[in-house]
This record gives sequence, C-alpha cells and structure tokens, in this order.
Amino acid sequence: MEEKQYLIKKFSEFYSKHRIDLPKEFKKREFAFVPFESIPEFVMRRHVSFESEEEFRGYVAKNVPAHVYYSSAYYENPGEEKMEKKGWIGADLIFDIDGDHLPIKTKNIASLLERTKIEVKKLIKLLKTDFGVKEVEIFFSGGRGYHVHVLDEDFRYLEAPERREIIDYLTLNNPRLFGNFPESNAEIRVKRYLSKKGIPERNWKKEKFIKSAIDALRVYIDAPVTADVKRLIRMPGTLHGKSGLRVTKVEDIETFDPFRDAIAFGEEKVRVRILKKVKMKMGGYEFNFSPGDSAEIPEFSAIYLICRGLAKI
Repeated sequence: MEEKQYLIKKFSEFYSKHRIDLPKEFKKREFAFVPFESIPEFVMRRHVSFESEEEFRGYVAKNVPAHVYYSSAYYENPGEEKMEKKGWIGADLIFDIDGDHLPIKTKNIASLLERTKIEVKKLIKLLKTDFGVKEVEIFFSGGRGYHVHVLDEDFRYLEAPERREIIDYLTLNNPRLFGNFPESNAEIRVKRYLSKKGIPERNWKKEKFIKSAIDALRVYIDAPVTADVKRLIRMPGTLHGKSGLRVTKVEDIETFDPFRDAIAFGEEKVRVRILKKVKMKMGGYEFNFSPGDSAEIPEFSAIYLICRGLAKI
C-alpha cells in the first residue's frame, strides 16, 4: 500500500507539472484510463471523451491514472458506451512492435528493446517502399517496444480486411511459395531477396534458403493492434504504470535510448528495499543489487523498480 501511495503522489506531480499534448482531432476520440485505485487489478474506465485540454487535465488530476489510452478510431459520438452508437468515421493505421512477440528469449530488457529497433526499421522501410507511406511517427511505448503511427490520411479509411492484407504482406503469413499458381507477393519478395543474396536460382526451393529469406523479410508486429479499427493505444506523453517511463516520441530510432530519453522523474535520492535480482543501466547510472539489499537510488530508478515489482519503499 505504501508503494501505491508513493506512485500516486509521483504520477500526480508529473501530470501537474507537464503539459500532455492531446492527439489530433481529440474531440472525436475515445479515451480510457486505468486508475491507480484499481491496481493490482487492471480495471479500465472506457468511453470517456473531452471537449477541451482543460477538461482532460482536470480529469487526470482528479483520477490519477496508472495508464492512459486513446482510440485509434475517430467517432461521431466517442463518449457513447455502446460501440454501435459511436459512429465510426475512420482509424489511424498503427503498428505495435513488442519485445514479447519477437522470436528471441532474454530477460535483459535493454537487449530486447534494441532488438525491437531492428523490426521498427524493417517496418518503416517496407511501409515507404512497398506501400508508398510518406509520413510516420515512432513512439516508445513506455514498456517493451515501439508504436509506429502512419500519418497519411489515405490509410485512415481502410477497413479491417484491408488492414489484414497489409499484415499478411508484412509478416509473410501463409506464404505460397513455388507452387503451380500465380506468384504471391510473398514468393516475389522471397525470390527478390535470394537473388540479391546471390543464391543460385536452382537452390531457391531449398528449405534452408526459404527459411533464411522469410526470417529476414518478416516483420514481427502485434497483428491484432493493426487489424483492429477501434483499438485503444497508449497516449504519447503519458506514463506507463508498469515502468514509470514516459510514452515518448522517437526522433532518431538509431540513437534513442529508453533508459535515458524516456525518463520522467528526477534524481532525488529514495531508499528502497530490493526484492529481486537487479542489474541494469539507467540515466547514466549502473545498478547491481541482490534480493534483500537496501539502497538509496535516484527517484527515476526507484519508481521504475517499484513499478516493475523489483523493489519496495
């Protein structure tokens, strides 16, 4: 309980000091919140809408949230509780690249986040070269990955089946390869890749070469996020309740470091008791603790460890 009250206090201070930019056309969006009072249960308050930034700030000040979401969709009546009465207009095309969906196993969150960057770069390259996307924004999710928002309005009005076609293309889902039928997009991409790699055409049907091509070309995205035309996504600028990190716009994916660039709190010293093994770098500090250790550490790292369940006050 002491930890929850501490986090409520710190999150409240953050929201009182920082202006959160609302998404474009926010009056047409649904907002959703997970209040701290429901933690450790994940109880979401949905179907909230706002007419002004002041109204949003007042709501957050009164109901300090652990998590804040908004709809990728635009609605005529975003505050309606019944989905069929909201009046769907369109939805942003959004991709979620989460470390939990990658074909690797590691407990090192920093290494996992570095690996997700590779997928982000693959995704953006394909969106621009193969789909003609002109403008995207990248956001660190505050947790274990990144969100990519397509800004081109042409994609806003795609229905779910059309979005699933994009997903299938990016993920090489059920690729039809080298059969007695017209070439699929997947087959064209695999052949192009193998040709560029200098693999002789006579070897293209060998399983090891097909597998290497698919592994290199496939983008590991969370498909339901992209297919869902009424999806709730984390709101940029807000805090992630399981890390205390900020959902942060990424200007340069190559140099972005979540444990430096998404820190939301200061360096005031806080004494914590370590519950589990901790070995990490954050904000220019290195931390290496064992269960049972007591340590004074910067506030930003204390909040991170508490949110992760790795430490107590």
